[in-house]
Amino acid sequence: MSTFSIVTDTSCDMPAAVAEKMGITAVPLKVTIADQTFDCSLSKLDLGSSSFYDVLRSGVNVKTASPSIDDYERYFRQQLERGRDVLYIGFSTALSGSYNVSLIAAEELREEFPERKIICVDSLCGSMGLSMLIYHCLEKQRSGASIEEVRDYAESTKGKICHWFTPNDLFFLKRGGRISAAAAAVGSVMNIKPVLKSDETGKLKVVYKARGRKLAIAKLVEQMNEHYYPDGSDTVFITHADCAEDAELLARSITKNYGISNVMISEIGPALGAHCGPGTLALFYLGDGR
Repeated sequence: MSTFSIVTDTSCDMPAAVAEKMGITAVPLKVTIADQTFDCSLSKLDLGSSSFYDVLRSGVNVKTASPSIDDYERYFRQQLERGRDVLYIGFSTALSGSYNVSLIAAEELREEFPERKIICVDSLCGSMGLSMLIYHCLEKQRSGASIEEVRDYAESTKGKICHWFTPNDLFFLKRGGRISAAAAAVGSVMNIKPVLKSDETGKLKVVYKARGRKLAIAKLVEQMNEHYYPDGSDTVFITHADCAEDAELLARSITKNYGISNVMISEIGPALGAHCGPGTLALFYLGDGR
């Protein structure tokens, strides 16, 4: 039996039921809506009759934050007290400071649990790209690989997890500093829908500027022709920010064009949704590089 647990954080956007089935623990990031702070679990926030994306559309101020050192210590300790080592695969340092917080917590816990291993990996991934890396690491773990072998596999594979997405509302990219106010204004007037990817350092890069939503979705499908690397797993992940119909359309197009049978769809959680905005659609797959 494996003696280590894989722990991540809720930027992975993995469906809660899937995480439970796979035995994955996710440390919650924080979201503050108006003056109220919530833990972003893998389950949806309970905001009464309004969804999180309804709140964003209404213009309410929303901020996000990394887990605290105490949060990491609490979730790591749960595994350590069970006699299990911890392999933490965390949100990209290009997008969040959460990984650096995890390092502090790990160092403090090593003094308390000198007999246990606590290894942290900067995934350079986010959303279901992080889930995809974890998915493949779990396969290695189940095949009998040691914690060091799975760590090495994660390090060698993370640069092959392709992240592509298209937002529907440029306001949120402007607010996050991804594009200028002028570019957002011009793009909105001209109905420009940028198609972005996460590069080899985990940073976001605009690759295409499509005129309209349909062309942007078509570009998501088209670019796979260059980068997709069929590794035998035949698995693609899709996430969306309250645009389920577009996600289903993308899934059908991927299946039709590439014969991929296993497409998992999930909703982007608040930790990332606050920055990309309603209507964002994202695609993740294992490729020959980013």
